[in-house]
Amino acid sequence: MPSARTGVSAQTANLGALQAFLASFWDDAGLPASGLFPFELALEEVFMNVVMHGQRADGPTGVDVSVTQEGALVTLVLRDDGPAFDPLGRATPDTDAAIEDRPIGGLGVHLVRTLMDAVSYRRDGEVNELSMTKSVE
Repeated sequence: MPSARTGVSAQTANLGALQAFLASFWDDAGLPASGLFPFELALEEVFMNVVMHGQRADGPTGVDVSVTQEGALVTLVLRDDGPAFDPLGRATPDTDAAIEDRPIGGLGVHLVRTLMDAVSYRRDGEVNELSMTKSVE
């Protein structure tokens, strides 16, 4: 069961390192290139949400990223030590409503839910954990 893990501070400049980490895992695991895009998009969306909305008052928020392959299933987990926030607790946005009638926010998490086979959130002590799983074969 191939797996890898890395950690960064929640700063925009670290997104490229996380993307390279994911691509390296993908190549090392011999996963099909066609399955990478949903994970790249989910990683960017969730990480940037932490950067923009999950900063701690007492210092930089840390983000731990792990990816695991088990057969055809790949699981991407982002853990951060920012304030408690369950992104899955928000209502599903009304994508049929006119753009000017929609509240700001929520579309990225909706997209992640749509792209992945399973998405779950839990608060583990002082840490937010968002787990995303998808079959890639």
